[in-house]
Amino acid sequence: MAEVDPQLQDHAVGLEMEIVELARQANEAAHDGWPDREAEIRGQLEKLYNELASVAERLTTDAPATAPEVDGPTADPTIGS
Repeated sequence: MAEVDPQLQDHAVGLEMEIVELARQANEAAHDGWPDREAEIRGQLEKLYNELASVAERLTTDAPATAPEVDGPTADPTIGS
């Protein structure tokens, strides 16, 4: 299995948690009729989405491409012929 930086994975999870909370706050601000606050939060969300995309790209490009591991014996197509 490819080794991935655990700190980078943790950072991605943290960003996702922040995004969920800010999205909730933006929806609440919209519901409560605070368009300025909603716009401010949406701007913060855009920055977090961009950062998450950058982290995801690093996670996929830093990990070496390897074939998936398969548990168990390999099927031999000549058996049973």
